Amino acid sequence: MAVVGCSLFCPAWLWAQATVIIVVKPVFANEPLRLADKCYLTPHGDSAFIDGFRFYMTHIGLGKGGKTTDKLIDAEDTATARITLNVPPGDYNQLSFVLGVDSADNTNGANGGDLDPAKGMYWAWNTGYIMAKIEGRSPVCTTVHHAFEFHIGGYMPPNNTARAITLPLPNTLRLQKGDSAIITLAADAATWFSGNLDLATTNSILIPGKAAAAMADKYAAMFSVKEVTMPVAK
Repeated sequence: MAVVGCSLFCPAWLWAQATVIIVVKPVFANEPLRLADKCYLTPHGDSAFIDGFRFYMTHIGLGKGGKTTDKLIDAEDTATARITLNVPPGDYNQLSFVLGVDSADNTNGANGGDLDPAKGMYWAWNTGYIMAKIEGRSPVCTTVHHAFEFHIGGYMPPNNTARAITLPLPNTLRLQKGDSAIITLAADAATWFSGNLDLATTNSILIPGKAAAAMADKYAAMFSVKEVTMPVAK
């Protein structure tokens, strides 16, 4: 099967690769996530509307190869949810990435692409990137407009909020030169509210610290591989 989007002008090394497209689907408790107009029930039993959901996936790879550029996933923009990896032919059993931005990218000065501070996911040189954020409304919140907002960041120990994620694939992905395959990945926003989170008392985390690190520990479990579309046999 031909490499997706390739042409006669592709460099020679690319023809020797296989292509894997990762499709990230934001969900809430396994339902497709709808922003602003869908009321969800949290594990604590609070009604909640989700208005924004964004997070970084960096250092994405399939075991021995396929590292790619940093990717900001935004539930409001479906175009951000496709990640293309060019990997060497071989057998792959897992998907790995960093949820957030590592300390090197937090401290190496101005960045471009999805790490551009203009993307709205950067605080300042001493606090760094927002690894992930979720915003919304709940009638139990006594804040202005009943809003809750969790902006999770911090790269300094002991409260580093970047999390290394490794997900096993449901079956071995065997790729030959020129093959293409699709991995569908769910990102469940409901995990942010796990652990009996009560929005009436906990509805804002906006600075690095213990609370941010604890939230990162919870939402690190939000990913699951839903489907692997295998390459068509030659």
